Amino acid sequence: MTTDAAPVRVLLLEDSAVDADLLEQAMARSGLNFRLRQADGRASFMQAMEEGGFEIVLADYSLPDFDGLSALHIARERLPDVPFIFVSGVVGEEFATDALKQGATDYVLKRNLMRLPAAVDRALAEARERRRRRVAEAALLESDVRVRLAVAAAKLGTWDYTPDRDEIVWTTGGRPETSEKRTSYETFMARVHPVDRARMEPAMRAAMAPGSNGTFSAEYRLVQRDGAVRWMATRGQSFFRDGRCHRFVGVIQDITDRKTAEVTLRQQNRLLAREVRDRTRERDRLWQLSRDLMIVCDLNTRAVAVNPAWTETLGWTEADLLGRPVLELFHPEDRGKLRQDLERQQDVTIRVECRLRRNDGGYRWIAWTAVPQDDLLYAIGRDVSEEKAVTAEIAAANRQLVRQIEERERVETTLRQMQRLEAVGQLTSGVAHDFNNLLTVVLGNVAFLQREMTEAGIEGRMRKRLDQMGRAAERGAKLTAQLLAFSRRQRLEPKPVNLNDTVAGMRELLQSTMGGSVVITTKLDPTLWAALVDPTQIELIILNLAINARDAMDVGGDLIVSTGNTTLSGPPSRPEEPMQGEYVVLSVTDTGTGMSEEVLQRAFEPFFTTKQIGKGSGLGLAQV
Repeated sequence: MTTDAAPVRVLLLEDSAVDADLLEQAMARSGLNFRLRQADGRASFMQAMEEGGFEIVLADYSLPDFDGLSALHIARERLPDVPFIFVSGVVGEEFATDALKQGATDYVLKRNLMRLPAAVDRALAEARERRRRRVAEAALLESDVRVRLAVAAAKLGTWDYTPDRDEIVWTTGGRPETSEKRTSYETFMARVHPVDRARMEPAMRAAMAPGSNGTFSAEYRLVQRDGAVRWMATRGQSFFRDGRCHRFVGVIQDITDRKTAEVTLRQQNRLLAREVRDRTRERDRLWQLSRDLMIVCDLNTRAVAVNPAWTETLGWTEADLLGRPVLELFHPEDRGKLRQDLERQQDVTIRVECRLRRNDGGYRWIAWTAVPQDDLLYAIGRDVSEEKAVTAEIAAANRQLVRQIEERERVETTLRQMQRLEAVGQLTSGVAHDFNNLLTVVLGNVAFLQREMTEAGIEGRMRKRLDQMGRAAERGAKLTAQLLAFSRRQRLEPKPVNLNDTVAGMRELLQSTMGGSVVITTKLDPTLWAALVDPTQIELIILNLAINARDAMDVGGDLIVSTGNTTLSGPPSRPEEPMQGEYVVLSVTDTGTGMSEEVLQRAFEPFFTTKQIGKGSGLGLAQV
């Protein structure tokens, strides 16, 4: 016995420690490499059965709370492949025979323990052989099942020819239980198409000849009883004994559908080849006759092939272009965008319009459609120069039309504003004229009464009230003057005026009007042109603007009055803006709250004001 292998795991059912020690010594003396676990009763034996992992069981026949036959039945149920040997001192031949019938592997008397190692070794060898046979049988069964499944799945038939009996057993579809047929060699070969039989029989004889490798394969036609012809494919192998072929087996498959498909495929290939030839001829004709530019180039734009349209459209010959980077012919302003499109749009269609240089130095607009494939770029370009020119003319006409529409809208807006102002001016003029007459009477009578009261020495409350009436009438007279100025019924006397002098002369008036919380700064252009204005009205305008600025600054701030020259070249965008020409600019800037867009749109409307009732007439900016 060898001790190099892993130790044999032994379960010993024995209640006697002395007997267990004797048994262990007997096995050790034989050189058996083992590991022993002892169970001394039913409980410990059942626990060992639950844990498992034993290769052999040794058991006494009689124990205080258990017996060997019960242990045998439990072992056969739990570990049916593990050998079971009785080791007992009271076993007779009748018991030994009965134990073997019930499944025991062997029995050994305790008085003859020298026989135990051999019995253990034999039992283990028989167990290993049984396991090996079971594995082999399972593998053979599995292999047979796989072969049958494969044959059935592939719709294969099998054939088995025995030369000594001149019998062929063959099946169809891999189901011998339902389709097995037996026939003689001549009967089988008689159904083979004569043309195929003439080459098939020599090949079979060669495969069955001694000294050959025994392999055979053929495709042939089988003539059925109804006259139909089926194509079959077969493969076989000969087996030899004593220098003679005693068996010839193989598989067979119906390949009629495949043969039919091959015929159909050959026909389709012929049709496809004809179609490819026709399409190639059409493509070549299109390549030669098309007026569009066609090119095949690599990804560095080096031309591989170009069509004759390049010569007709741009004057470049095929010799000029082949091997040359056509990117050099593109307008310098278009090359960067074209490079970006080529790098960014890999494996997608590229559409771009760019200018391409003619042989004479001019440029033509070309609309390109290109597709990169297999490291090449296939492109077709259409000359759109005339379309571009027409589009540019249409765009210019549209821009001109838009300007005309904008000008018309501006003129209409100006006309409506002028008509509105004219209507307001006529109404204001009439009211102001009548109101001025009334104020003249009031002011005259107030002046008479003041003079008489002065001559009579009358003072007190009545005099104060009369003075208040006079001041109110004077404010009314000023408002009437503003209304007349707005309606242009008051006579204006424009004359050349240096606005720098006007602003400088009004500085003290402005400072007193603004108060000490407002810092007044002037920025006067020393090269200022003379302005044609009414001196009185321009002073009134500056004062109105300053007062509006003061009212926009709640807690004081900065007021900047500046002058300058400007030239207007564009048409006015608002009705109150002047026409083109040279003008003097007078600006009044403050650090107040400013105007919203809505207020700014209505700032020059007459009687529009954002001030509280009684604090503004809405005519200040309207006069401007």
